[in-house]
Amino acid sequence: MKQTLATLFAKDAAPTRALTWPFFLWIAGLVLLFFPHDFDFPAIVYAAKTVLCAILMVALKPWRYVPNAPAKGAIGLGIWVGIAIYVLWALPEALPYPAVKEWYQRWLVMMPGTLPDYSASWCYAYSRHPVLAVIKLIGSAFVIAPIEEYFFRGFLMRWLTQKTWQTLPFGEVSRYAFWVTVAVFAFEHDRYVGGALAGMAYGALAVRTGSLRASIVAHVVTNFLLGLHVLLLDAYGFW
Repeated sequence: MKQTLATLFAKDAAPTRALTWPFFLWIAGLVLLFFPHDFDFPAIVYAAKTVLCAILMVALKPWRYVPNAPAKGAIGLGIWVGIAIYVLWALPEALPYPAVKEWYQRWLVMMPGTLPDYSASWCYAYSRHPVLAVIKLIGSAFVIAPIEEYFFRGFLMRWLTQKTWQTLPFGEVSRYAFWVTVAVFAFEHDRYVGGALAGMAYGALAVRTGSLRASIVAHVVTNFLLGLHVLLLDAYGFW
């Protein structure tokens, strides 16, 4: 145990800590939701972990440990990909066809074969707390989006390629690592088909541009547009 802790806090473990700890802290917040709570509790937890994870990310500076090859037009490409993923994510449940929406939610949202209860009161906690809704918008776009990119594309995709991953360029990740990362990212989300499409797009951006800049921009744009979609259309089931 002492050796394990010493390894985690060793100087050469700084890249691993920077790219993974903010994500693990974010996931740890989900554990609290397994305890008895009222309908507003998830929104409060989300606000708290948004602040804590933002502080941890700034403190650890994960951007120091990812390739940043200059790629002309990467930011613009990220914006367009982010818009496209938002459309693909929201469109199936925004079409004026109840049968399409029901089929999508029954078979392409976890768990397949059952309908998720997106009309539950906990989904609408943000409609009662505008401040928490704004924090959710900021957190989903500008905190968890970069954190997920640093973890999934910055760490996991490279670590699955080779254990000495710290200097591995994105263009050299293996197909196995790419697709396993896509699968894990997909099933981190309840809308796993949308998650898979997003994971493929964000991963492809990192590989093509040799940097996380475009994938982070794309992820931020997707989450920000989806947040606006939620607030403007009262589509709180997406949150």
